[in-house]
Amino acid sequence: MKKYEYTFRNTPGDYFLYRMGNIYSSPRALVNVIFTVAIIVLIAAKWTGTNWLGHLIMVVMLLIFPVFQPLFSYFASIRDAVSIRVDTTLTFDEDGMKIHVYKHSQHIRWRDFYSVKKRRSMLLVIPDGMHAYLLTNRILGSGKDELYNALTEQIQQYSKYADRNAGTNRK
Repeated sequence: MKKYEYTFRNTPGDYFLYRMGNIYSSPRALVNVIFTVAIIVLIAAKWTGTNWLGHLIMVVMLLIFPVFQPLFSYFASIRDAVSIRVDTTLTFDEDGMKIHVYKHSQHIRWRDFYSVKKRRSMLLVIPDGMHAYLLTNRILGSGKDELYNALTEQIQQYSKYADRNAGTNRK
């Protein structure tokens, strides 16, 4: 396997893309859409027969998923990005993944590697099932598909989790 190395610090926008991707690629998205459509129907049916307090409640409810949820996700993303004060370096080679953050270094062998997931805007590198590293298109540039294929090949070949994660990657 060719050696890949990336040094980065995720931005609030990176975390926002991750959070919104999680929301709108899960069953929650259906709930969001159904609730929003139901509120639009309610507003259309009851607007003229409702006082100012009813109007206010309906407008606030209409704004929950298309405005407030992304806004709160972005605020949480800012908090996450500000909490990271140093760059992270990820190195992938034939031995596995090496993580270096400030004075902390860790090595995860391919046999213990958990998963990699491909999204339109990023790769989610999940080395141990509990932590994830967001390698966005901004970080990867044009090498996203190459890295994804290399990681997938190593995981399928060596990881004890390969069977459990087969076919779970989204494009």
